[in-house]
Amino acid sequence: MRWVLPVLLSASLAAADDTPATLRGRVTDPLGGAVVGAQVEAKGPAGAKSALTGSTGEYALSGLRPGTYTVLVTRSKFTPYSNEVQLAAGHTAVLDVQLELAPVEETVTVKSPNPPLSIEPQNNAGAIVIQGADLDALPDDPDEMAEALQALAGPAAGPNGGQIFIDGFTGGRLPPKSAIREIRLNANPFSAEYDRPGFGRIEIFTRPGSDKLRGDT
Repeated sequence: MRWVLPVLLSASLAAADDTPATLRGRVTDPLGGAVVGAQVEAKGPAGAKSALTGSTGEYALSGLRPGTYTVLVTRSKFTPYSNEVQLAAGHTAVLDVQLELAPVEETVTVKSPNPPLSIEPQNNAGAIVIQGADLDALPDDPDEMAEALQALAGPAAGPNGGQIFIDGFTGGRLPPKSAIREIRLNANPFSAEYDRPGFGRIEIFTRPGSDKLRGDT
């Protein structure tokens, strides 16, 4: 019967080692105010347990097996907090946590209120585009059409009228109206690529494959 006492003593010590531990504490903000609804999670030998802080910022996790636990505290708008705690059998450990405010990320989108200024002829806001029904309304005779276009160009075209370009070339006769795809009356050109920068120009664009006469470049 001598072995009975050691066995009972060993069983008693084993039971003592398995006595659950408790972790409790309070979660506050940088000013010491209670953080309500923060999640406190403890991960240890027997898995994980979690709880939410109450109206006073306090929490309690009971029934934890003794050992080392990793405690993670999270709450929106705060930086997550992590720490390790050693829990002894049958004891209550206190872990108070002060959360730091998370950095505020701001995205600034800068939009230009107006499109960038362009001096390209096709982007000139003062240009008049003639096509479709407006083009059909012009005189069929090339000379009469030229006079009508000069009248539309107005005084801004200069004392001698607007310079006429046919597909980028000057000096040629106007093509038949049926060969014209589009006409642009540009009253405000300032481009070095043209012979008379500063004066209005009349640009005629012909249809692909049409027969037209061209002058000098």
